[in-house]
Amino acid sequence: MSTPSINQQQGALDRLVDREEVLQICYWYQGEGLGDIYNPALLGPFLNRAPHAIEAALQRLAQLGYLEPVSLPAPGYRLTADGKKQAGRLFAESFADFQKSGHGECDAGCCDGDDHSKCGDDCTLH
Repeated sequence: MSTPSINQQQGALDRLVDREEVLQICYWYQGEGLGDIYNPALLGPFLNRAPHAIEAALQRLAQLGYLEPVSLPAPGYRLTADGKKQAGRLFAESFADFQKSGHGECDAGCCDGDDHSKCGDDCTLH
């Protein structure tokens, strides 16, 4: 058995990244109330990929059970229940650093300004 070339490895990595990005964008798009049917034309402005690469990612996500093909009201794909869970997890991981409290703010959400009298064990400020 031969070892995959660098180009083959990079191609596989690119396809994985494409799938994860497509899944996250679908999740975000639906969460913003913009719709729940996705196709390459819709996702293209959010990705730096050719339409055929986006379509390949959508098809692979459907094979994995994260998306399901739909034909109405327009041809495309929709998140499945498993797809929404996976997309939500990926989205949360990607934006976790942006969700942290600022310097001097309570991560646990228990503090009101400088009053730490009601803080729980998770508070790093008391």
